[in-house]
Amino acid sequence: MTNSYILKKSVKSLPLNWYYDLKHYEKEIDKVWKNEWFYACHINNLDEPLSYLTLQVSSFNVLILKDKEGSITAYLNTCRHRGSILCKEQKGKLKSNLLVCPYHQWSYNASDGGLVKTSSIITPKNFKKSNLGLIKVKMKIWNGLIFLNFNNKSKWSLKKTFVDYAYEYAPEFEKLEVDDYKVGYVWKKTINCNWKIFWENYSECLHCPNLHPELSDLVPIYSRRMVDITDDPQWKKLIKNPHPKFQGGLREGSETWSTDGSAQGHKNKYLEDQKDFQGYVYMTTWPSMFLAVFTDHIRLVRVLPLSSETTEITSEWLFKKETIKDKKYDMKKVVDFAVTVMEQDGEACELNQKGLHNPSIKSGILMPEEYEIKNFHDWLKRKI
Repeated sequence: MTNSYILKKSVKSLPLNWYYDLKHYEKEIDKVWKNEWFYACHINNLDEPLSYLTLQVSSFNVLILKDKEGSITAYLNTCRHRGSILCKEQKGKLKSNLLVCPYHQWSYNASDGGLVKTSSIITPKNFKKSNLGLIKVKMKIWNGLIFLNFNNKSKWSLKKTFVDYAYEYAPEFEKLEVDDYKVGYVWKKTINCNWKIFWENYSECLHCPNLHPELSDLVPIYSRRMVDITDDPQWKKLIKNPHPKFQGGLREGSETWSTDGSAQGHKNKYLEDQKDFQGYVYMTTWPSMFLAVFTDHIRLVRVLPLSSETTEITSEWLFKKETIKDKKYDMKKVVDFAVTVMEQDGEACELNQKGLHNPSIKSGILMPEEYEIKNFHDWLKRKI
């Protein structure tokens, strides 16, 4: 048991214009998103050879594909001729191991990005195909999770990629063999808010009782507007009370995050054998993803900026093979519950964004329970 992390005094938030000012937004893209490892997807999204997906990070479009041999590679989704996008759809399958530009039909080897052929009748003497291959995006696959980095000089570091408390869980996460999990469902939503607003909402529970009644019922401590038992200055006394409101964890009789709290017979034995497992474990990696481990599934939520005031949220639900094959297992109970929570959060984030454009208010205030928001703000300030 650790000491409380609550703030000793209220502190100023980030300047409110950081959430909409275009110059500052471009600074964050340049300093953060062009240099930090960001989460793309689980490898099972590329389930067959020649399958691909694209994702948008601000003004950049990235193409991730599995070639005919099963190797996964990431490229900037840009033709080297005059810059046309190569793959228009968010997800699809190539007809062959060639990437063909839909504009002028330049073709590239999907395996290494090398330029194979142009559509020009004449090939100038100074034209060198070897210099005009697709631009690769640096990639790291960790336990089945694909991470990308626009900075090709960047080196992968698990400790630097994950937030401190999340890094401590990494060895346990590796034992779950998540690379063998299957993607059961994917949900996307564009929220009209700055990407930082979403992270701030995720990092506190002062809003939980009024915005998340279903979640606050399932996780009783959230009904106290807390994310951890140590958020209460009296926690050392209250810990003696066995109720989940004071111990943390799920309500009595519940096993997972779902509409009825039931894991439907699919409990992870390794997790259940851990004495400190209370029904869920969170891991966070700024700026792009958090994941939640439950006994019957894992949910990953990706956060990508589209503009200074729009953010794309993508959620993946991962299940063991046997869970997906079980016709009696109702995945909808798991998905519907989480979507309800994320829809509620999305609405709150948009309300927050709408109120920022007020010339008389320069910044907000962080209260004691919002220590994780301050950690996020401090991390961002260091990066820019």
